[in-house]
Amino acid sequence: MYRMRKGVLWVVLALLGVVLAIGTALMLRITRPAPELSNLPSPAIAASPSPTAVSPQPELPAAPFPEISAKARNLDIPIIMYHDVKPVKDVDWDITPDHLAKHFQTIQEKGLTPITLEQLVQHLRTGATLPPKPILLTFDDNYLGEYEYAFPLLKQYNYPAVWSVHTHYVGSQAGKPKATWEQLQEMVQSGLITVASHTVNHLRLDTLSPEKVTYELQESKRVLEQNLGVPIQYFTYPEGDFIESVKQKVTEAGYLAALSMSLDAQVECVANKSDDLLSIMRFGQSRFEEIVGAIANRG
Repeated sequence: MYRMRKGVLWVVLALLGVVLAIGTALMLRITRPAPELSNLPSPAIAASPSPTAVSPQPELPAAPFPEISAKARNLDIPIIMYHDVKPVKDVDWDITPDHLAKHFQTIQEKGLTPITLEQLVQHLRTGATLPPKPILLTFDDNYLGEYEYAFPLLKQYNYPAVWSVHTHYVGSQAGKPKATWEQLQEMVQSGLITVASHTVNHLRLDTLSPEKVTYELQESKRVLEQNLGVPIQYFTYPEGDFIESVKQKVTEAGYLAALSMSLDAQVECVANKSDDLLSIMRFGQSRFEEIVGAIANRG
């Protein structure tokens, strides 16, 4: 009996020891201070790769302004000049929408590439590379018919073009109607149309006083930039007429290049054969088939 009681006592004492050990461990865990957040190691974050720096293409040396670079003299680049586009032509130099559509289809079929005026000028200045068989399309005088018929075709084919605008007649409905400022803004915002100044009043500059020439050049540029919100860097001579003093004033007005024309087929030539950047020659649209056919056949 005594031994039995002694055995029970030892069991009770053992259980009490276990309970005391567990309690002490719990107390120590509760009272131990929590580690400060600042002492915890920060998780590792993978560093983002630095963007690859794009090295700018080296600028090609440009010929002295307004000369055409010798490197640009060998690539023949025709510029085609259009005027009004109407279902029934008023004058010989108008073109019908169907005929214009055939021109654009021919450009596509012959593998020619319409380029921007900026691309052309850069090439003429430096010899910069152009796409295969380049051609430039230009539309003079801002006729409403150009907006109604040519602009949709340009969008359909995704062809860029130049729009030469005389500011006094924008939106005029007298005679042959002209496109409005809103329509010009729409065309500029399309990204396909480069607007060139065509003076204020479409007067022959070689017949005006120096003061009037300056006004026609500077005021048209100012009004176009104010209404369209884009720099106007190019000029088109009314009727293609100019003299050396006018070319100087074109430069002073801040234009980078100027388009000309001639009614004499012997004077018309590809852009790269022009005298300089201030007298870039064009072909009338009546010679389209002849000129484009010759360019296409050269491969």
